[in-house]
Amino acid sequence: MSDIMMPHMSGYELAKRIREQFSISELPILFLTARQQREDIQIAFLSGANDYVKKPMEYVELKSRVNALVRVKQSSEERLRIEAAWLQAQIQPHFFFNTLSSIISLHGVDDTQMEELLLAFSNYLQMSFDFQNADLVVPIDYELKLVRSYIAIEQIRFGDRVQVIWDIPENIELSIPPLSIQTLDENAVQHGILPQRGGGTVTIRIVETEQHFNITISDNGVGFDNTDPKEKTSVGLVNTEQRLNQLFGVELTIESVVGQGTTISFPIPKK
Repeated sequence: MSDIMMPHMSGYELAKRIREQFSISELPILFLTARQQREDIQIAFLSGANDYVKKPMEYVELKSRVNALVRVKQSSEERLRIEAAWLQAQIQPHFFFNTLSSIISLHGVDDTQMEELLLAFSNYLQMSFDFQNADLVVPIDYELKLVRSYIAIEQIRFGDRVQVIWDIPENIELSIPPLSIQTLDENAVQHGILPQRGGGTVTIRIVETEQHFNITISDNGVGFDNTDPKEKTSVGLVNTEQRLNQLFGVELTIESVVGQGTTISFPIPKK
């Protein structure tokens, strides 16, 4: 709720700044003002307002309009939770069936490795369908546990072709959107290092600064033309960036060189 006539910054300018980061459903704006000219109302909505209440106002009217905007906000948050749960729960068919095929092929040949693969795959499935995935954010330890299960599966399947470097501080306290690191890690493995005959290395790094936690997933794989807009159209990358932007106002930074590898990073602001 904001007035329009204020010192230093008008309500119009405030609304425009808010809309640079948040949509009308993510952060509703209600103008409460004595200005009642038709052009004032028009400018208010063009600036990004959801609603406009004239002074003096009736308490019941104001309360009803505020409650309506609160429901808009709650609806937006629920949509984010559903999207997060959907992304977390989906398993690519080729990954699912290829893992099962690897388990079957190990039966009677290397039962010890088969049991290791079954355990890793079981952990991955259990976390993929966990109800906690409907949360907007999860603890970093929870996210990394899922990533480690995925990496364990791929290392059993592909051996030395999949190498991982973990550069993560101990006892780090951080919450991130579910599947944010896992999506980028899987992208690095599937599209970065596995297309190379000898495989490669994925590095998962978290660096703490005064204002942020900077998270980076890099690989020394095949790379791609970073100027091609089509390279950023995967559902996983788009969904991950959308949730990061809506929750923290940040975006993915993607750097890639053909034949040298790809680095994707994003910051998480400290509370």
